[in-house]
Amino acid sequence: NDYKTPPELYQKALRFFGITKFDLDTCCSEPNIPARAHFTRGEHDGLSEDWQNFNWCNPPFNESDKWVEKAYYEQKWNKKTALLIPARTETGYWHELIFKNRHAKVEFLRKGYRFLDKNNNEMGVFKNALALVYLV
Repeated sequence: NDYKTPPELYQKALRFFGITKFDLDTCCSEPNIPARAHFTRGEHDGLSEDWQNFNWCNPPFNESDKWVEKAYYEQKWNKKTALLIPARTETGYWHELIFKNRHAKVEFLRKGYRFLDKNNNEMGVFKNALALVYLV
């Protein structure tokens, strides 16, 4: 649950929004995403604090539902979020908060991405399906 995002994935999200830096990384153990602010575990609670205009969220995958719900709430205040989450399309949060959301864009990703460890070394290939979900 605590791995750094492969740079090519957050770069996709930056290109989608047409920006060079996020305003906020909502959920990280240490800053590694280009963002003006980082909600670092132990210092901030990204589930209870307000987000900014352009947000990045790569949550612990076993808590994706909570983070999608928070991003959905923030979207109502015109805040845009890129979420990197498992493509568990059978779940309720996918159906209620993503598929039924006319302002959600989904980019399903091919398998084979390698997350990074705390020393920025590539981990083994992540074998499950992922998606970049943009709430705009």
